[in-house]
Amino acid sequence: MSSTTSFARAFAPSPSRIDDAKAAGLRLVRPVRSRARKAPFVVVVMTILSIGLVGLIIMSTVLQAQSFEAARLDQRAAQLKTQQQALARDVDRMQSPANVAARAVQLGMVPNANPAFLRLSDNKVLGKAEPAVAGSNIGSVTR
Repeated sequence: MSSTTSFARAFAPSPSRIDDAKAAGLRLVRPVRSRARKAPFVVVVMTILSIGLVGLIIMSTVLQAQSFEAARLDQRAAQLKTQQQALARDVDRMQSPANVAARAVQLGMVPNANPAFLRLSDNKVLGKAEPAVAGSNIGSVTR
């Protein structure tokens, strides 16, 4: 005799207990097989995965577009920095004393060979100021 048969006999209801249960209005019910429907769960999981995948694709596309835009803006910033440096170099060249003197001579201005100086501490004029005469002292300025 196997162990499963002895187990089944040990716990099998006796005929007297069955009659008592029927008299009380009880009946034997088969165990319910709990079988959850798998289709709704699969649909929900597939929907979540699909939404996640679409979200990743959209996010990747947006990030790639932003990367291209950032590279374009970096290139534009480098061009503008180069242009700004060239303009600053031109301004420095135009503000140099040699360039200012050359432009002054081109406009007909004459440097004064006998300047006068003002001392602000006592409001005194040092030296004798004489007007400059065109063509008298400097004809051109070289760089």
